[in-house]
Amino acid sequence: MGSKFQSSSSRPLDLKVLALLLSVTCLSACAKKEESTEIGRGGVAMAPAAQWAQLNAISANGKVTASASQQSGFQDAVIGYVEAQAPPAYVGYVSATASGGTSFNFGGKVELQSGVLNTSNTTQVEIRTDSKLLTEIRDEYYDRIDSSGQKVPAWLRGFVSASGYVQGNRAYLKFTDEFGSVTLDGTFSASEFTGTFEYDNVKSYDGVAPTAAGTIGQFKVPTCQFFRCK
Repeated sequence: MGSKFQSSSSRPLDLKVLALLLSVTCLSACAKKEESTEIGRGGVAMAPAAQWAQLNAISANGKVTASASQQSGFQDAVIGYVEAQAPPAYVGYVSATASGGTSFNFGGKVELQSGVLNTSNTTQVEIRTDSKLLTEIRDEYYDRIDSSGQKVPAWLRGFVSASGYVQGNRAYLKFTDEFGSVTLDGTFSASEFTGTFEYDNVKSYDGVAPTAAGTIGQFKVPTCQFFRCK
């Protein structure tokens, strides 16, 4: 009778232990799957752009976004923008509303040919040609571990040639690099510079695919962290 009691009470205990072990194993496997990816960025040199941004003290504190209903078009535009450097399959999901840890970010250092930014100045003033722009795309693969054991970096692109002007509270800026150009057309207040973010590639990653161009979305960045205001 004692033996029968011991047997019947140990069986559910074993099942509980087994269930717990299976749960732990599943959680470990799922976490590993979420944090890793086969996508690498080995074919695209991101380090020079990162070093350039650090050297010039440029932080990507601006955002390019679109409404949630425009997610499909936003994603297509982001892929088109990156296609100058890499195949579409290398680009993961990027939220149009900059949510869930994915976003299209940018920053810059823009100076005028003379004086500093002043909304009361109605005279058109050209920007300096050495003004700079950095774009940073954090897609779904960003910061995961790839098949080589390395963390997947953000997509970085640095522009060191610029043209455009400011007049009153309006600014039209065009930045160019070897892959094409980016245009920011908008207005600014003492606190924010907002407007439309467009791109026009002159190259494709393989030299065969058609070059892409279009509007990615609406941008917003702190005015005096983008322009020199004093």
